[in-house]
Amino acid sequence: MLAADSPEGSQPMSKPNPEKRAARRVQWKLPASVNFGDTARAQVELKDISSRGLFFFTPEKVEQSSKLEIVLMMPPELEQFGGQWVCCQATVVRVEKDTPGKVGVAAVIDRCEALPQI
Repeated sequence: MLAADSPEGSQPMSKPNPEKRAARRVQWKLPASVNFGDTARAQVELKDISSRGLFFFTPEKVEQSSKLEIVLMMPPELEQFGGQWVCCQATVVRVEKDTPGKVGVAAVIDRCEALPQI
């Protein structure tokens, strides 16, 4: 609605916030193995993933800027590595402590390599 079309005294409708992610995100619940450096290793379930980042919940303590190693099968919807087992190096960019006993972790994928097929 344009300002000229709006009733007297009302404001024009605001535009919705555009998506800020650089890559398409896929809602995909799949298991992954995460190595939290020298401190711990855990099996997690991803909430969503893109070719540049991912989000999961874990009971482990995680700090922002931590380095992670993640092994998972990429969903077929992703162009790069889709349907392949991969090992990714990632950096934690956000930690959410909303759920008791669980920590939400957002990480950017720094590097990803396909694992050999067996």
